[in-house]
Amino acid sequence: MSAAHAAAHAAGAPGVMRTAPLAAPLGLRAMFGILMAIGAMTFLLEVRSEPTRAFAAFLLAYWYFMALGLAGTLFTAIQHLVGATWSVAVRRVAEAFTSYLPIAFLLLLVILVGIPHLYVWATHVPSEGATDHLTKGGYLSPPFFTLRSGVILAIWCLFSWYFVRNSTRQDTTGDPALSKANIKASAAFILVFALTLTLLSFDLLMSLEPTWYSTIFGVYCFAGLWQCGLSAITMVVILLRRQGALSGVVSRFHYHDLGKFMFAFSVFWMYIAFCQFMLIWYANLPEETEWFIHRTYTGWGGVGIALGVLRFVIPFFVLMHQKVKESETGLLAVGACILVGQWIDLYWLILPAFSPERVVFGWTEIGTTLGFLGLFGWCLLQFFSRHPVAAHGDPLYESSVRFHP
Repeated sequence: MSAAHAAAHAAGAPGVMRTAPLAAPLGLRAMFGILMAIGAMTFLLEVRSEPTRAFAAFLLAYWYFMALGLAGTLFTAIQHLVGATWSVAVRRVAEAFTSYLPIAFLLLLVILVGIPHLYVWATHVPSEGATDHLTKGGYLSPPFFTLRSGVILAIWCLFSWYFVRNSTRQDTTGDPALSKANIKASAAFILVFALTLTLLSFDLLMSLEPTWYSTIFGVYCFAGLWQCGLSAITMVVILLRRQGALSGVVSRFHYHDLGKFMFAFSVFWMYIAFCQFMLIWYANLPEETEWFIHRTYTGWGGVGIALGVLRFVIPFFVLMHQKVKESETGLLAVGACILVGQWIDLYWLILPAFSPERVVFGWTEIGTTLGFLGLFGWCLLQFFSRHPVAAHGDPLYESSVRFHP
């Protein structure tokens, strides 16, 4: 983009479809506020009577929505890195998801308070001279756990802030150098992401049962995060287009590419899930199989079946059809299945650590999740009230709006 083109772009030249910040209805803000209040009351009441279950429900919802925020950062970085044209029209939605990460950083304090209730290694005192299997030789200790988690969340917040700052500045300046800066930062983020997500998934989720281990667990968590994030981004894009904010910006061709992503990573999630199960089943090592026994041969087996149906069977067979990939109704329906499936996945991962013989489910899990939903929705509304709903300053924006495969 030339300097003259950039100036014309900033002035709103003909042929450039500019978007504006979104004026959210007061009713929607009120709804999210009510959900936050419900979640806070649910957690505070439950933590007084049954703290372990309260913190387990908090961890479930915490990881779920933190993963959505991180998926937004990953989507942004990948699109910058590969120089994608089609995604520029929808990238601002992913950038909006990243606005939740600072909240996740603050809410990490609640997880840290709940360490004694969640993690058996926190209260374990190793026998003198014995090998310490629970704390992994001191790796799992509250101070080190706190340091790792805080640094990882801070790194994610820093990258997200940098991507969004450059993107929103470009809305007014049209400076292509800002895109180049994001490309360089994206290369660094992808490498950092692979390591940090693996570490945090080990810490927050796998260490709930520290005698069990899976070398593919980090990849499994990534598969769930990415599939869920793509689905949520797609659904928000559709809702914004129906509301009118992205009307004339997003077309069925963008839907088709988003639908292909959802389809591909439903298959990828199933592949990773099967690999993890098959390798442990084939090796038949007691320290590995016990984790799956608690989630297969007790009442939790039915939860696992529902998980597979929602995250693979329905998306795979429905999204095979091209028309569904371009249908708002079809993508919303499949996306909803995947989002519910991600919640059930985390429920299946976390809750059996505290109740291996009996399925526990109730208002504690639902109410806490509703609170996080309200908080996440409030973050999106705040973001879109300050920034345009599409990155119309990006040099590739016009080509993205006219995208045709």
